Amino acid sequence: MTKVLILGESGQLARALRDLAWPAGFTMTATGRRQLGAADRAAEAAAAAIAAARPHLVLNAAAYTAVDKAEQEPAQAQALNADLPLAAARACAELSIPLVHVSTDYVFDGTKADAYLETDAPNPLGVYGATKLAGDVNMERGRLRRWAILRTSWVFSEADDSFPAKILRRALSGEKLRVVDDQVGCPTPARVLAAAMQAMSLRLLDQDPATPGLFNYCGAQAMSWHGFAARLVDAAGAAGMKRPALQAIAGDQFPTAVKRPPNSVLNCAKFAREFNMAPAEIDAEIDRTVRAILGRLV
Repeated sequence: MTKVLILGESGQLARALRDLAWPAGFTMTATGRRQLGAADRAAEAAAAAIAAARPHLVLNAAAYTAVDKAEQEPAQAQALNADLPLAAARACAELSIPLVHVSTDYVFDGTKADAYLETDAPNPLGVYGATKLAGDVNMERGRLRRWAILRTSWVFSEADDSFPAKILRRALSGEKLRVVDDQVGCPTPARVLAAAMQAMSLRLLDQDPATPGLFNYCGAQAMSWHGFAARLVDAAGAAGMKRPALQAIAGDQFPTAVKRPPNSVLNCAKFAREFNMAPAEIDAEIDRTVRAILGRLV
């Protein structure tokens, strides 16, 4: 029996990892906020959970993801995004087991003209990106023999707190939708991202001490937030929802506490070569996601 411990419980990716079909003999356990407690003790609690569970593999889907709120709560963001990965890496090193960690496009400033490679120099714009980058660095400091980092962008699912659910709730309320059109990224289905993590995990389990290292993985189609919203509205319209008014706006018309990277597109060629898994095609996933959300809301 192969025991897998997921750090994170309620987030989009953690739920997708639990729901994913794993090979026969794999058992999944998730530990989240209820078990880890307050942010300032989460790193210690995560290490203790790993030591107690003695799993064969750890998947870190735990993170502080409130990008704007992180500017007011840098200590909490540091604890979850940087300190926890270091503690998890050290705990996994003690047990000689692999750790797979999820990172973000927000480690980059978004000024590059084309898609970001794994070798491009990070330059985060705010606390969230900076603490996630620190977590990436801490993965290597943990002295693991088998580890992997998967950088992704714009993860979505049918969860209530996802971008698609927020857009569709606003549309159903009759609200005019004003969505930013000068920030471009690659929406990534949580289900497919979980499958990419699984591919990395199985490789790490099979090859000791081979290390996949750092990879990008995201959706295949680059678009703006407005473009993403338009795709969601089109899918909802095809499912019978009245189409709302949808207006494209500039980012400075939607002020936030921290600037977003204007370009969040990631180059996934390295992952595709190594794991024979192309970037995620999202049209069918958007249709499936919209139908699931509307099934709850209508």
